[in-house]
Amino acid sequence: MKQLFLFTLLLVAIGENSFATNTKDKLYTLDNKMYTGYISTQIPGEQIIFISDGQAIPFSISDLLMIRYEANNPELLTGLNDVIRTRSGNIYQGQIVEQVFGKTIKIETSDGLRNIDISDILEQQKVRMSKDYSYMEQAPYKNIVKTQTGDEYVGVIISQYYGRDEAPSYLEIRSEDGISKRIYIRDIEQIRRIPNETYREVEAFSVKDGKVYFNQVEIEPVCLAIKKKGKRIISYLENKDIANHTVIDSRTGQLSIQMKEDSDYSRYKLIKIKLMKIGKKEYYAYDNDLVSRNNIEPYTSTRDKKKILTKVYNVRKGMYLFYRQGSNSAFFMEIK
Repeated sequence: MKQLFLFTLLLVAIGENSFATNTKDKLYTLDNKMYTGYISTQIPGEQIIFISDGQAIPFSISDLLMIRYEANNPELLTGLNDVIRTRSGNIYQGQIVEQVFGKTIKIETSDGLRNIDISDILEQQKVRMSKDYSYMEQAPYKNIVKTQTGDEYVGVIISQYYGRDEAPSYLEIRSEDGISKRIYIRDIEQIRRIPNETYREVEAFSVKDGKVYFNQVEIEPVCLAIKKKGKRIISYLENKDIANHTVIDSRTGQLSIQMKEDSDYSRYKLIKIKLMKIGKKEYYAYDNDLVSRNNIEPYTSTRDKKKILTKVYNVRKGMYLFYRQGSNSAFFMEIK
């Protein structure tokens, strides 16, 4: 029976998705109590420590019924997804959203929810949502695996193999340096989670149904004022629009813009703007000439099966506009 507890508990251990925001996993006990928070520590086959409302609460494995995970927003550009490989040969990719201890797990895939018997799972893996970033960069928490001999390995658990007696179960943990270590489950004393200071989110705009989102939060456009000087057309921002602009701390030096590929997508442009003197005052502005010289071309451009286009731009400090050609509205941002 201990092997079964090891099996089910370790499925819980490598889930990282819900840490991307305030974690709201729900733990249910056999005495009909529910706790909201996250698992911080586990002693395989024996005990977990669950953080709820700032308190560390120990639970015996035998007292637990199930745990439900808060799934990631599917439109996030970075993070880790689950891949489940079964003994019957099926492969499911998505996010584990529920586990009934010793019985089943649920994984949310692009084709809907799948309920899988624990005994049918051969291997669980983590895959990166963005190939441009390492496992460590996409995991908001990292794992510390301590063995029975006192050795500790720090990194991200990227796979777990659930074997039989003739092929013992093991996990694979990858360090920040990209070095992988295989550890047999029978040799593990404890697994802990700690905040990952290497974690980073891709600074991302999404364009959907005429609305624009920055890191999944809707932002309001600004209306550009127009001034004509002969053939020269200057579009500029009123000072009142400068005060409430979006500020992006681009630690990566990159900005990702994601939009649905349709007849309109090619009209959106990213441009770096500068102060220009109009009359007696200076405004952040651009004109026809500036557009042709300061239009930023994407570093990479990819599309998925749902025709979602993701463009990644290399950016520096400064003021930028993301705008639709032929429109007087734009999204103004400062990149630091």
